[in-house]
Amino acid sequence: MPGQTTIRSRRCHLPLARLAAAGALAVGLASPALHAESLQRKVSNALAAARLGTAHVGVSILDCSTGRELVDLTAGSPKRGNDSDDNAEGFIPASNLKLFTSGAAFLVLGKDFEFQTKLIADGDRLIVLGAGDPAFAEPVLLDQMRMGVDQFVDRLVESAKAAGIASIREIVTDDRVFDRQYVHPDWPREQLNRSYCAEVSGLNFHANVLNVYVTPGASVGAVAGARTEPSGSWITMRRIARTVKEGSTQVWVEREPAGSDGDPFTFKLHGTVRSALSEPISVTVDQPGLMFAKVLADRAAKAGLGVDNAPIAARLVADDETLSTDPGAQKLLTVVRTPISVALERCNVDSENLYAESFCKLLGHTVTGQPGTWASGTAVVRMKVKDTVGAEAASQLVLADGSGLSRNNRITPGAMTRWLRVLAGSPDGQVFVDSLALAGAEGTLKKRFKGAKLHNEVRAKSGYIRGVRTLSGLVTDPAGKRIAFSVLVDNIPGGADAKAKEFHEAVVEAVDAYLFENGKVAGAADR
Repeated sequence: MPGQTTIRSRRCHLPLARLAAAGALAVGLASPALHAESLQRKVSNALAAARLGTAHVGVSILDCSTGRELVDLTAGSPKRGNDSDDNAEGFIPASNLKLFTSGAAFLVLGKDFEFQTKLIADGDRLIVLGAGDPAFAEPVLLDQMRMGVDQFVDRLVESAKAAGIASIREIVTDDRVFDRQYVHPDWPREQLNRSYCAEVSGLNFHANVLNVYVTPGASVGAVAGARTEPSGSWITMRRIARTVKEGSTQVWVEREPAGSDGDPFTFKLHGTVRSALSEPISVTVDQPGLMFAKVLADRAAKAGLGVDNAPIAARLVADDETLSTDPGAQKLLTVVRTPISVALERCNVDSENLYAESFCKLLGHTVTGQPGTWASGTAVVRMKVKDTVGAEAASQLVLADGSGLSRNNRITPGAMTRWLRVLAGSPDGQVFVDSLALAGAEGTLKKRFKGAKLHNEVRAKSGYIRGVRTLSGLVTDPAGKRIAFSVLVDNIPGGADAKAKEFHEAVVEAVDAYLFENGKVAGAADR
């Protein structure tokens, strides 16, 4: 039998009272001690106190039991500076868009879905069949598994040796589950070196970044030292960063365009280095599938699997290439699996863009049977919203990518809360709810709500790009009664960013108090 590796999450949940059975979610709220009108007034007062000026603000608060919208508020100007579509309806969602993308993936793929990256022997070559898995050798998950990237790749090499493979002539990676438009045209060109703008491939590897560990040179004025992970003789690091005695360490890495030979693995280290950095600098790579083929070829050669001591060739499959005319001659060596629950957590708790974009393109591939694209993936998301929430909600969505990095996305708070209600109320909805960050405890919400005394469980997704702050999620009491909320703010004036976050939290605290007070009334009525 082929071997397998399963990527698992080591996320720690704080002790929480178990929620009531799913059937309890159908129970409506008791006659409210705090009326919806009072909740609307609290939200309006919080907005006035926030002093957000010309910011465009939208709030929706929805009772998941009844489908009743408790608060529907819109204020401010929709104009968005230099954006090309100032008059477009809706709000720029930033990373709140991930809730639509990951939610659609959850509904379409199911709670038992796994990404499966396969290593196949085909004569004297190895084929790596990509599945678009964003967790494949992802540094954070490898660290949680106490495994380095070399160790991860060595396990794949060992599976080949265990299967009796004595020599390898070539390694080919097949990333055609997705198209090869690795970078979305809307993404900020000046930020494409940053990890949150990593390319999206049908064979993602190491989060599609190169980690660079920087150390001072031997003397003042000497070039800085640099070690990369993964490593390889085919990686060129032009070091123009210099060692300094005074001042601070300020370094950055840029990826240079592929040269005339098509080599995409040339980088340049800039800046000054006084002391070694405790954390690596991450820079995005071009053609991640090719990088993995090269790393695997290096590790296989070191394990003695080269032919006559010659280097092992490494390449991407051609667009129209047929890899084998005799599939019966192929042998499955190992499968690397990532459960959807792990991918959902990385997408929503930690807001990793690569996960959302991989979900987006995978949706396109799953429904069409063709290489997944941003166009086909976002079309599937809209289709799923239309099928489950309704045509009106779907018409309120303008989707460009899967993560919200594009400024051309548009959503409405009402569409968001109705969508969250569908997700939470689905047969396995608790799996999706658990993929959201727990307020004040983890992920992008770890440092939020620190001054709040919340009575109920709050799980939510934050969002941020320049001039935009968003927060959407669910408040659930111990009896299983649940309220969805969405607070979208764009066109934020300079200097008001922190006020927008404070407004988010004031709204959530008002929802929490509303649910708590109604719970007390319901408890008194039961006695």
